[in-house]
Amino acid sequence: MSANNNKSGSLDMKHLDSIIMNMIENVSDSKTQIFEIGEQSRTDYDGLARELRSVKRELAKIIERSDRLEVEARRSRGRLAEISRAFDRYGEEDIRTAYERANNIQIELSVVREMEKQMKGRRNELERRLVQLEATIKKADNLAGKVTVVLNYLTSDLKQVGEFVANAREQRELGLKIIEALEEERRRLSRDIHDGPAQTLAQVLIGLDVVERVNQREGAEAAKQELQKYRVMVQGALAEVRRIIYDLRPMSLDDLGLAPTLGKYFRRVQEEYPDIDINFRIIGQEKRLQSRMEAALFRLAQEAVQNACTHAKPRHIRVRVEFRDDQLLILVKDDGIGFDQSVKKEGSYGLVGMKERTELLNGLMKIHSKRNHGTLIFIRIPIEENDLLH
Repeated sequence: MSANNNKSGSLDMKHLDSIIMNMIENVSDSKTQIFEIGEQSRTDYDGLARELRSVKRELAKIIERSDRLEVEARRSRGRLAEISRAFDRYGEEDIRTAYERANNIQIELSVVREMEKQMKGRRNELERRLVQLEATIKKADNLAGKVTVVLNYLTSDLKQVGEFVANAREQRELGLKIIEALEEERRRLSRDIHDGPAQTLAQVLIGLDVVERVNQREGAEAAKQELQKYRVMVQGALAEVRRIIYDLRPMSLDDLGLAPTLGKYFRRVQEEYPDIDINFRIIGQEKRLQSRMEAALFRLAQEAVQNACTHAKPRHIRVRVEFRDDQLLILVKDDGIGFDQSVKKEGSYGLVGMKERTELLNGLMKIHSKRNHGTLIFIRIPIEENDLLH
């Protein structure tokens, strides 16, 4: 009887966890869509605002031209009136010239007035659309805030129910995931050193023998030129070692915090991939977090952007980091080749590692991608009081 009760309770708890996770995924998807609507509305708003400024400048020129033509039209009508009053003093050529000039000015004035009317209509339409977009942005921000409250409730208060059923097996699986992640980091570091600085230093070591033989055969000047080549190689190896050290842990992370360090990193990536435009923006007031927390968040953003640059062949990558009162959101979107999420790709450890790192932070990670339609990665990490750096 007891065994059956335990089995039933386990199934009920699993069912409850499944319901909660489905709710979290649906609400998180809604939050992402609302976030995208707000971002798209802001982009549209900026584009329309630029167009409105251009229309206003053009309209000012047209109004100035219309006023000038009005003056010329009055003058031409006055000239015709003058000719009419003294008809016998003017020849047929004078009358025809005055009439044609007055007629041409009137035609041009009619055209300019029509252009003015159309430009005013366009200006009014743009102003109306800007008001609508501004309202949409406010609604999206307001709705995102409400959805955030719901999402926080689902991922904190309700999620505590699942914490009571943690058992030794779950703890063991978590430990194995941590060990696997550490081993993967060690393998990656080993490959970077072996393929980079280690091979360069081996070539330099062999090159020193070459320099010695060149010195004996051709003299000091030739040896000096040969040595210069290996000096460049050593400089490259040193730069590679510094990059590896930076990838292990950027020094600026402790001194400056997450946002400046990410900005510095993305500028370095931009130099490495000059054909890719990386747009990075911080939303909200940045909070300094505990060192381990900032390091993990940096790795998540770093891995997402590096994956896009390496595999997606994008032209643009957009990165948004949003600080909320009790959570942090990371959004990385590219316009690259995308991938089929239903197909499991061997060796795709980058995304797997990001998911595991997110789970270790008690967070949620969602990926949306389609072939030839880019990839969107959304990460939500809760921030508790003990995560803050006081």
